[in-house]
Amino acid sequence: MTAKTFYRFKFSLLIFITLSILLLPAISHAKPVSAIIYPNDAKITDHQIADVQADGDHHLARFFLPIHADKETLSVNTTPGSKMRITSVNIEEQLLQVADQVETLKNQLKDLNRQKSEFETRIKADITYITFWQTQAKNQPEKIETIESVQKLGNAIKKGMTEAYDEIFLYNQSLKELAEQITDIEKQINDLTGAAKKRWQVTVYLTGTPQPKIDMTCSYHIKNCSWRPMYTLNARPAKSETELNWYAEITQNTGIDWKGIELKIATAQIFTRPEPPVLRDWIIQPRKHIEYSMPRRKNVMAEDSLMSMAPQISADMEAGAPPPEPEQEAGFNFDTYDLGKRSIKAGESRRFTIREMVLSSDFKYLIRPHQTPQAFLFARVNVNKDDFIKLPRGNATFLVDSAFIANRSFAMHDKKQKLFFGSDPQVDVKLTTLEKKSDETGFLIGKKHCQWGWKVSVNNLKAHKIAVLMEDAYPQIRDKRIKLKEIFNNTSPQKEDNLLKWEFPVLPQTETVIKYGFSVTYPDEMVLSFGGR
Repeated sequence: MTAKTFYRFKFSLLIFITLSILLLPAISHAKPVSAIIYPNDAKITDHQIADVQADGDHHLARFFLPIHADKETLSVNTTPGSKMRITSVNIEEQLLQVADQVETLKNQLKDLNRQKSEFETRIKADITYITFWQTQAKNQPEKIETIESVQKLGNAIKKGMTEAYDEIFLYNQSLKELAEQITDIEKQINDLTGAAKKRWQVTVYLTGTPQPKIDMTCSYHIKNCSWRPMYTLNARPAKSETELNWYAEITQNTGIDWKGIELKIATAQIFTRPEPPVLRDWIIQPRKHIEYSMPRRKNVMAEDSLMSMAPQISADMEAGAPPPEPEQEAGFNFDTYDLGKRSIKAGESRRFTIREMVLSSDFKYLIRPHQTPQAFLFARVNVNKDDFIKLPRGNATFLVDSAFIANRSFAMHDKKQKLFFGSDPQVDVKLTTLEKKSDETGFLIGKKHCQWGWKVSVNNLKAHKIAVLMEDAYPQIRDKRIKLKEIFNNTSPQKEDNLLKWEFPVLPQTETVIKYGFSVTYPDEMVLSFGGR
């Protein structure tokens, strides 16, 4: 095949592919211009340009929304300066007929793959042709007949190999174009066969001066789009700081690619119900006595018991995980962060950086020798009032000097917060029981005596000084006849509620020892439970 013939064939192929694509039924897609992503859904704003059609004395325009869009949240407006105004909007579910379109695309794919195979076969033939001429050039006869015959052979080899290399170059160029077309059609097939077979058809009824097309802006909430917070916390004890990076991992499955849209995230979910709930009657009246069977009576008693516990359970939950206090914006309660213009393909999850902060941190090692011999590195972070932002709960990667420690949940609701970075094997903690005597009659008649004594050894194997916070439970006496005595030898702890706290430094390659204990005296007839000690 000569270069001229090749180009003629290639041009015919491109015309065929172009006409095939043009004959496909047109599918109108909206152009998203902005999005606010909430934890469980998103508010999308689209720009729609629709044809205006006559409908009796009125006019209408139609556009389509993804089936996952919440139609109850749809809002449609004409752009400023429009000569037409909206009188009503109708939304209907529409079944997409994609079988014929998929069949057409599959036939195109078959033709493209056949052409690809033909080009690859021709390249192999040209390579064989080149190898033949290379062999001829090497196997010249020992006796040369004439110079003209040699020149003629040389020109033939040159021409044949040049044409072959030219064809290989052209075929490789065409194979690249074919590969792009094949990829594009395969994507269209996957989108049609894998996507929902339904969509919302929105019909907008208009009045005013007719115009060929109308520009509209619509907004709606869609469920299959969300974001979640992600964090990286890197402890730098030598610098007394913690590096905190906050990311937003956004997943969008709207079925439409986002190209350069204005993107924001919101830290709290917004309620999208169009109408308020019904106000229930408040009735106060004597409670009627109802006789239940025995099984039913047990169930009712159990329910009453749970109801009486409910306020306490709720209070405990609030104390354990206080919700963030959102700021008010645009009539709703949430914090928003502007990520600027961003692009995210349909079906893609992408991570964006929201904040990078360096927090001043006071590092210590927390030890609880009666529970575990491990020493846990923690930081008390102190954020300036002007720099403080509340961070929603999300998954966090904890590092110490860029070394991975753990993945766990993280949130920030306070300017002063304690962050734990795991145990450190270079801080060795050993608990030794020095004394344990119980139920022994003392010198007081009618009294018993019990005494405990412990030694805690903290060995710092590091090359620098560390600060240690040791905690233990303070004995809680539940009978006035029981008398408690504290035994604190070298270091006295601070008392905080029912907790004892010792704070002390440990020099590098040095061991520090803390000794302490307690004794109780109680009536001879009393039998005590010592709480596991």
